[in-house]
Amino acid sequence: MLILRLYKSNFIKNKNKITFLENIHKKSIFIILFLLLTSFYFLSKTSNIFSVSKFNYINKLLINNGFIIKNIEILGLNYLDKDDITKIINTYKNVNIFNVNIKHIYKEIKNNTWIKNATIEIIYPNTIKILLTEKEPIAIWQNRYGNNLISKTGDMIFEKKLDNFKSYLPIIIGENANKNINSILNILNSNRDFVRNIWSMTFVNQRRWDIHFNQGLTIRLPSKNVKNAWEKIINLNKKFNILSISLTEIDLRNSNQILGKINIDKKLIFKKKNS
Repeated sequence: MLILRLYKSNFIKNKNKITFLENIHKKSIFIILFLLLTSFYFLSKTSNIFSVSKFNYINKLLINNGFIIKNIEILGLNYLDKDDITKIINTYKNVNIFNVNIKHIYKEIKNNTWIKNATIEIIYPNTIKILLTEKEPIAIWQNRYGNNLISKTGDMIFEKKLDNFKSYLPIIIGENANKNINSILNILNSNRDFVRNIWSMTFVNQRRWDIHFNQGLTIRLPSKNVKNAWEKIINLNKKFNILSISLTEIDLRNSNQILGKINIDKKLIFKKKNS
């Protein structure tokens, strides 16, 4: 979204120092100057009435009278660095504000894979205001392109500092895992304390998920009735604290049974046999 408007606060000063009439006077002078300069500028730009030298003179006059980007306001930053946005604006550092191509700025900002929505507002005479909505990462996808953050809609977010996210986002593996991760997370997040122990998830044959926990347990979920299967896991965990009893696998692919594997310490068995 692109917006242009006149910055009214440029006309408002401390009421204790300047009277109401003085404010009106200064405001009127600014508006007259604003209209004259912009009229001459656009007339010289769109017609052959003015020579190139006169056009350049008006362009320089606008810049010298403050019609140039001096203030950059950026709202909505969470994960992105402010410099990622300001470097786009700085290409217009020495250009009069009427020559700033906000469509180009908008396009450049939207090219950043972090950006979901952007609103750009030119506030005359010298301010550009940008309101951003960033995508929310929900997982790290290991794929043929490398490791990428994934949003709820399955979009890849190209972020170099992945270590900042590895401590709380699960790693997902498998073809089209990025497009299916949000639906499975909506089910798993019914118990957030339990889910915090997940370190990776594998999308098997684009049909179902294997969930891998930090404690060494793998839960094999079915392709259908996943919510019911996950409720069984939550109930089992409440009764037996399944992450702490050396289980290596719980298989729920068959809805009529629950299969489990436990890590057996062979050295301990051998020791007991020979004791």
